[in-house]
Amino acid sequence: MNEKNYSTADVMKTFDLGRNTLRLYEEMGLLVGLSRTDAGYRKFTTRHFADLKFILEAKKVGFALVEIKEILEIIRTQNKMTCGVVSLEISDKVNEIENLILTLNAKKKFLSDFLSLCSSKSKDSECDVLTAGFSKKACCN
Repeated sequence: MNEKNYSTADVMKTFDLGRNTLRLYEEMGLLVGLSRTDAGYRKFTTRHFADLKFILEAKKVGFALVEIKEILEIIRTQNKMTCGVVSLEISDKVNEIENLILTLNAKKKFLSDFLSLCSSKSKDSECDVLTAGFSKKACCN
């Protein structure tokens, strides 16, 4: 029995994606095995729908396209994804997010401290941040 094929327009509408995004996903190897019509249009299957759903969910929780591709390649070569591999990927992502939070909090503290040093918030006062950097000398007191 033949699997149902979907057009690019069907996929764009279903997933609210642009044509260029679909091209990028195909070029990067996130979407594989796309056949073409005689006129050269892509034909998507339910497998591609499942891949796109996974890609979008993984992006939403912070995975980069390269990381998503690695996960999809494991699934494609092994025909499955083990809980151990999933746990490892998620643990790595959690650690990456925790490190990013630490970095962002340090930047926030630095900028907040700098802002508290500067007593003038006047739009008319000159600020020497370009030459003095983020130091007390740059403050508009």
